[in-house]
Amino acid sequence: MTIIADQSQTKTDTTVWQPVQAGLWVGRRAGEFAGMIEQKWGEGYVVTTRLGKNLGRFDSMEEAQGALR
Repeated sequence: MTIIADQSQTKTDTTVWQPVQAGLWVGRRAGEFAGMIEQKWGEGYVVTTRLGKNLGRFDSMEEAQGALR
């Protein structure tokens, strides 16, 4: 039997986003917590780093995800 690892989650520069609840996503990079995105309904998306630093508010989810790259 051959087991093939999912390469997208083994790269250290790739952030994998997982929804935790409605309007809240947790990002992991190389298996470690990288930060989170919280949707502020009607106001955008707020990004926080793994150390709790607020990176600001963004208009789209894609922009918010890009802030943690």
